[in-house]
Amino acid sequence: MSPWAYPENRYYYEWYEQEPPSERSDMEIKQDLLDRLRTGPYEDQYDLDVDVTKAVVILTGTAASIVAKRAAGDDAWDTPGVVDVSNQIVVSSGAAA
Repeated sequence: MSPWAYPENRYYYEWYEQEPPSERSDMEIKQDLLDRLRTGPYEDQYDLDVDVTKAVVILTGTAASIVAKRAAGDDAWDTPGVVDVSNQIVVSSGAAA
């Protein structure tokens, strides 16, 4: 048995059920973030999927380095309208810091 308890619903905080405080739609947030990732200094080091629901960004996929993973998370947080970020990016094995 796993020592971790995972919620059945990934949006398990009460405030996730409320309407986001942002005036921006999820699609606008996602497009803005994708533009940031495509023009950033680590653009060639990602293989990412970006999901935005109720202004919550979920990043999945792989990055070539820990720095690239962190940069993607920072870009997500810096995108206007984002209320939370889940950075689930996996660093490629053998990647240097």
